Amino acid sequence: MSLFKAPRHLSYLSFAALFMVIVILAACGFRPVHQFKNDQSIQQDLWSINVSPIAGRDGLVLRNRLLEKFSPRGNTDAPEYQLSVQLTKTTEALLIQLDNTATRINLKMNAVFVLLNLTTEATVYKGSAYSVGSYNVVESEFATVAAEKNTADRVAQAVGEEIFDLLVIYFNGASS
Repeated sequence: MSLFKAPRHLSYLSFAALFMVIVILAACGFRPVHQFKNDQSIQQDLWSINVSPIAGRDGLVLRNRLLEKFSPRGNTDAPEYQLSVQLTKTTEALLIQLDNTATRINLKMNAVFVLLNLTTEATVYKGSAYSVGSYNVVESEFATVAAEKNTADRVAQAVGEEIFDLLVIYFNGASS
């Protein structure tokens, strides 16, 4: 009989704990970071960022992702900020067979970025973002190249998402 009472007791306890967490978060002024539909200033700040060209194919994928996130309707005519990004890509063999051939590769991208206010020419934010992806090395060279290209695209887009999140957090703090 006591086995059936324990889950009911735990469910009441977990419900009470969840309720307390919600009350505490509401009391401290918690607000979701990406919920800025009513705060047009953050959207305006993001829209006014001009992204400098980034070298290489991976840089092009990253820049396009940032442009999609910052200004989905197109670039502004009068940008207030300039975002410069330095992107580095490294690969590392993960699984190595007895004949010293790699069968799985880790692909890492690291982006160091600087946000510059164009009116004051001051650096307002510096940061870095990175992401890691991996792909299999198979006998077909075409399949391996396609897997590497796909992984590089996914990793560059993930780096773009992280940069976007960091800048949203920055502008969210700057506007409050």
